[in-house]
Amino acid sequence: MNERRIFERVIDLCQVQSSSNALNNSLLCLAGAAGFDHYAYFRAHPNDNFVATDYPIEWQRRYFARSYMTLDPVVTTAKRGTQVFYWSVDDVRPRACRDQRRFYTEAAEFGLKSGLSVSVSAGFGRFAILTFTSSSHGRRRGSLAGETSGLGITAAAFLHSRMRHMEDLECNGTASLSATELACLKWSSEGKTMVEIAAILDITYTCVRRNLRRAMDKLGVCKLSQATAAATRRLLI
Repeated sequence: MNERRIFERVIDLCQVQSSSNALNNSLLCLAGAAGFDHYAYFRAHPNDNFVATDYPIEWQRRYFARSYMTLDPVVTTAKRGTQVFYWSVDDVRPRACRDQRRFYTEAAEFGLKSGLSVSVSAGFGRFAILTFTSSSHGRRRGSLAGETSGLGITAAAFLHSRMRHMEDLECNGTASLSATELACLKWSSEGKTMVEIAAILDITYTCVRRNLRRAMDKLGVCKLSQATAAATRRLLI
């Protein structure tokens, strides 16, 4: 399946799927049909990252916990503007610093070695990335141009708009958070550490950590800052 057909299918799927889960599942199937192993939609902002993907959950948690978005070549390329490009960890690993080489090695160990990505502006300092990733070393290199590039940008923008719309519609359907989970999130959003929250709520540090982890799982995020942002956006805290 060539790039043009991939992007056409993304636009089609955005129009026929009525839920984010259905859309994600369809895009995962599209990735496989196009010869890739994974799909990811990533919305980036210092205080509000959001990802929809089938990447291994351990990799997702490690990625956000270690702030790997500052090392990720896909993210750093996307920051330079709207574009469609192929990438491979092998292209950048030889000239990378030690921290970057560690990131590329770990990504490869999780089967994330090359891919096709599209970056678009998401407004208010944010940007969104549509990526199809392969566990094999990439054969294609560089950016795409012309009509195919324009179609890819349209597809990524369409997907971003659709994902935000579905997210808003599904806010009311979010799994309910317990009173303790909400309290821990609220205090975290106020800048309190887990130790401080434990003292305020008169519970143990382990209890705070467990409740925050449950809240993150229910909100479908991998990082505490994402959870507080999502809960605030959904008027939960």
